[in-house]
Amino acid sequence: MHLGQLIVRNAARSPLRTGMTVLTVAIMLTAFVFPRTLVDGQEKAAREAPNDRVIVLPKQGFTVPLPARYGDEVRAMEGVKQATSIRNAGFRLPGNERFFFGSNGVDPIPFIAMHHELVAPEEQKRAFLADERSAMVSDGLARERGWKVGDRLIFESWQVPNVKWELTISCIFEPVGGEWARRNLYVHYDFLNRAMPEAEKDKIHLISAQIFTPNQGGRIAKAIDLHFDAEAVRTLSMEDRVLAAANLGRIGAILAALDYVSYLILFVVLAILLNTLTLNVRERTREFGVLRAIGFGPGYLYVLVLGEAAVLGVLGSALGLLMSYPLLEGLLGPFLQESLNFPETRLPLRVTLTAFGAGVTLAMLAAWIPALRVGRLEVRDALGRVA
Repeated sequence: MHLGQLIVRNAARSPLRTGMTVLTVAIMLTAFVFPRTLVDGQEKAAREAPNDRVIVLPKQGFTVPLPARYGDEVRAMEGVKQATSIRNAGFRLPGNERFFFGSNGVDPIPFIAMHHELVAPEEQKRAFLADERSAMVSDGLARERGWKVGDRLIFESWQVPNVKWELTISCIFEPVGGEWARRNLYVHYDFLNRAMPEAEKDKIHLISAQIFTPNQGGRIAKAIDLHFDAEAVRTLSMEDRVLAAANLGRIGAILAALDYVSYLILFVVLAILLNTLTLNVRERTREFGVLRAIGFGPGYLYVLVLGEAAVLGVLGSALGLLMSYPLLEGLLGPFLQESLNFPETRLPLRVTLTAFGAGVTLAMLAAWIPALRVGRLEVRDALGRVA
C-alpha cells in the first residue's frame, strides 16, 4: 500500500473521532479568524485615512454643534483649499427604524471635489449637484435595499418628528478606500437646514477641510482652534489620519483583548489535536511494533504520525475557512455595520493564509510528542502492549 494511502486510512479509521476533531478545529479557527478580521478592518481604516484633510469637531462633543458660519470661516483661512460642512441628518426608513445607515447634509460642491475616494460617473455627480432634493448613496447600501438611480424614496428623521423627506437618488458611488462611507447617504445641507426647527437651524456637526500642503495639517489644525478659541462653541481640530488613529486608540484595549483571545484559541486547538493524535497513536501501538519488527525504521513511523496530523490540520483549516466567509461577510459583518457602524467586514487574504497555516502548523506540532514516543518504542514492548 502506498504511504499516502496508509496515512489517509489511518486518519479515517475512527470516523467519529476524526470528524469531531476536524469540526472542533474548524470552529476554533473560525473563532480565531473573527477577532483578527475585526482588528484588521479597524487598522485598515486608520491606514487609509487621507493625509491632506483636517477635521474640525465641537470640543464639547456632538451634543453642542458648531454654528454653520464656522464652515465659511474655515474656508477663508490660510492653507485651506476647500472645506465642506457636515450635519447628521438622522434619517431612517418609515416602519423600519432598526435598519441603520449613515445620513448627512453636506455642502455638495466642495464635498464632491475633495472626496476623490467616492467614485461615481460624472453625469451622476452633476445630477446630484443640480438637484437639491436628490441624494448620493453608497453602492453597498443601494444593493442592500435594491435602490437604483432615479428612485424616489421617503425618509423620516429623528431630529424632525412628523416630517417626511422625499428624495430622488441621483448618484450611486463606490467608496474606493473610503470605509467611512460604506453605508452612507448624502443630501444638500441647505435643503436639510431649511426644514429644521428654528432652534436647530444653521448648525453643523463637523467640518472637513482639504489643505494645500499635507505636512502642514497639524499647524493648520492649531490655527483653526486658536481662531475659534474666544467663541462660545470652541473647536477641536486634527488631521484626518490623527483622528482615525485616535478612534482606533479608543477601542485599543478591546482590540488588544481580541488579539490575545485569538492567540489563546490557537492553544486550545493545539490541545485538541494533541489529545486526538495521542489517542490514535496509543490505539495502534502494536501495529507500530509490527512495522518495526518487519524492518521499518523510526523515520517511517514519524512520517505516518505527522502525515495523519497534516490531514487533520488541512481538513480542519479548510472547513474553518469555508465556515468563516459566509459567517463573517454574510451575517456578523452586516450586523456590525448596521448596529455599530463598523467598517465593512471583509476576510483579508492575510488573515485567511494565517489561519490556514496556523491550523496545519499546530497539527504538526501536536504530532511531535506522540511521534517521538512511537520512534522510541522497543519492539518487544510495543508488541506486548494492550491498547
